[in-house]
Amino acid sequence: MKKLLMSAVFALIVNIHAGAQEKIYFDENWEKTTQNKMEFYRETEHKGKLILIRDFYKNGTLQMEGLVSDATPGSEIYEGKITWYNAEGKVLSIGTYSAGQQVGPAKTFDEQGRPLEDLIYKADGSFTGKIYSYKNPEEMSNHNIITTYETSDSFKSIIYDEDIKGIRYETTNDGKGAFEIKFYGEKGKYIGTNSSGDSGDKVTVEYYQNPMRVSKIEKQNKDGKVTESIIYSQEGKILQEERKNKKGGYQKTYDEAGKQIGSLTYIYDKEIDYYTPQDGEEYLFNYDFSGFTAVNVYKNGSAILNKYFDENWKLSSEQVLKDEVTQEIRYYHPDGKLKGTVTYKDDMPYNGTLYEGLVEQHYKEGILVYSKSFREDEKLKTETKINADQTVYNSVVYDEKGAIAYTYSQPAEQGDGFTAQIVQYAKGKPANKAVVKNGILESGKLKYKSESGLKELERSGKWIIVKIYNTEGKMIQDSKIHAETEDPNTDSLLNTQITEADLQYESFETI
Repeated sequence: MKKLLMSAVFALIVNIHAGAQEKIYFDENWEKTTQNKMEFYRETEHKGKLILIRDFYKNGTLQMEGLVSDATPGSEIYEGKITWYNAEGKVLSIGTYSAGQQVGPAKTFDEQGRPLEDLIYKADGSFTGKIYSYKNPEEMSNHNIITTYETSDSFKSIIYDEDIKGIRYETTNDGKGAFEIKFYGEKGKYIGTNSSGDSGDKVTVEYYQNPMRVSKIEKQNKDGKVTESIIYSQEGKILQEERKNKKGGYQKTYDEAGKQIGSLTYIYDKEIDYYTPQDGEEYLFNYDFSGFTAVNVYKNGSAILNKYFDENWKLSSEQVLKDEVTQEIRYYHPDGKLKGTVTYKDDMPYNGTLYEGLVEQHYKEGILVYSKSFREDEKLKTETKINADQTVYNSVVYDEKGAIAYTYSQPAEQGDGFTAQIVQYAKGKPANKAVVKNGILESGKLKYKSESGLKELERSGKWIIVKIYNTEGKMIQDSKIHAETEDPNTDSLLNTQITEADLQYESFETI
C-alpha cells in the first residue's frame, strides 16, 4: 500500500513538471536576450505531443498563441489554429496550419479591426477568398478595393470610392490572359466595357480621385481607333469633346463655365491612316485635366502657332511657324509681360534670345554670341562669350558658392572633340592649367568631378597619370595610361577623354 502511494505521488510530480511553463525572453528583433533587455517574452507548455506557445509584449499583452510541434525560436512548426495580436490586444491575424504549412482558413485585420484577407489555403499553396484594401489618401491609397479570388490566378476586383454600388470599375481576370473591365459613373450608372480580344467596340474611363469622379471617357472601334473622347471637369461639366469618323472629325474645347473656347477640324488620310488637324485650335490638357500644356493653331492643314504653358497654366512661350518651319519664338514672364524674342532663319536661331529650361542663349545674325546657364536655385552656373573676331568662345564655370571654378577658351568651330585652354581655380586663385585637343589632355593637370568622385589627370610625356579620389577626398586609384589609348567605355574610371560637360559637372570644394 505504501509503495502504491509513493508511485502515485511520483507520477503526479512527473506530470506537473511535464506540463510546467518555461519562459524565454526576446529583444525587438526576436533574438534571445535577458529579462532586463527583453521586448517580448514567451511561455511554453507541453500539451501531449505538442507544445503550446504563448508570446507576450513586454507589458504582458498577448502577442501570439498556438500549438507547435517544434518550438525552436525562428523555426517553429505550427499546428492547428494560430492567432496573432497587436499591442492593444486586438486580433491581427488568424491562420490554420498542418506540419508548419498553411492549410485552411486564414484571416488578417488592420489596426482598426477591418478585414484585409479572408482566404482558404489548400495543401498545394493555392487559395480562394477575398482581399481588402481601404481608401486612405494620406498614404496615397485613393480607393477602396475588394478582390475576390475564384482560384489563385483568376479574380475579380471592385475599385470604388465610398459606395460599392456607386461610382466604380470592376476588373475580371481569368488567369489565362483574358480580362474585362466594366466602368460605372455617378450613382453606379453603367458606362461601358473594355475587354481583351478584338470582338467589338471598347470603352476606357479615367477617374478623378478624392472624390472619385469621371474625368475622361474614350471609345474605340474594333480596329483600335479612337472614335470619341470626352473630358470632364471635377464638377462633371464637359471640357473637351472629340469625335472622328471615316472622313474626318472635330474637337471642341470649353471653359469651366461651359463656354466654347476652341474648335478644330480633322481630315482622315486613308493612305497613312491618320487624322490630320486641318483648321482651328487644338487644346492639349495636362495629366489631371486641370489646365493646358499647349494650344496649337492650324490653318489649311499646317500649324501656324504653338502656345506653351507652365505648370501654373500661364503662357510661357509662343512659336510662330510657316510651312511647318519655325519663324519666331516669343517668351513670357508669369505675369504675361514679354521676356524675350528670337527670330529664326532656315529653321535655326538668328536674332534674339533663346530660352530653354535653365539655359539662355543670345544670337546675332545666326551667331551664338553669349550664353549662360543656371542651377535649380537660379544661381549662375556658366557663362560664355564670343570674342570680337568671333573666332573664340571664352567661358567661366562657377561653383555652388558663386566662386570661379574654371575658365577656358575654345575655338568657335570645334573639331571632333573638345578643344580648349583651361585654367582651374582654387580659393579664388589659378591652381592648374591644361591644354586639351579633341578631348585628349595635351599638357598640364586638371581635376574635375565625376559620378564616382574626383578625377585628376596629368600629362607626363606620352602618358597620362590618372588619380581617382572618393567623395571624402581619399585616393582610391593611381594609374598610368598611354595618351593614345582609346577606351570605348566612356563611364570607365580610367577613361581619359575630357568633355566640356566634365568641367560643368558640380565641383567638389576640395578641388
